[in-house]
Amino acid sequence: MKSLGGFIKERREAKNWSKRRLATEADISHTEVHRIENGERKNPSVPVLNALATALDVPNEELLKIAGYITEENGDIPIIERVFPTLKTEKQQQTVQKIVDGLARNSDLEEEDYDDLVDQMEMFLAYAKNKKNSR
Repeated sequence: MKSLGGFIKERREAKNWSKRRLATEADISHTEVHRIENGERKNPSVPVLNALATALDVPNEELLKIAGYITEENGDIPIIERVFPTLKTEKQQQTVQKIVDGLARNSDLEEEDYDDLVDQMEMFLAYAKNKKNSR
């Protein structure tokens, strides 16, 4: 089986794109494209793989299989469950999927916006735990 980096490089070259062009089309850094193609980045994140798949006109599932996120054994298991195997309930998985989808739809946020998001999540989780403990 072809390596993830080799597959991406092959598809990129078939489009006659430079690494910078692919990075621009996928809205990721050209350094990330370079690292993936050269095998320096062994486990790119699912959002990065999805962005690359979209830019290269490849089904997301195909890249996820090549990257090892989907295997014969876990092919029917939802991606969120594979990536976050410690989530116990369907509601937890749905919540994470909504958060991931929201981030994917808003990839133009500033760096500090992501820091604010993490702060808000931590405050909410502390509030929810406190509320649960006070019952």
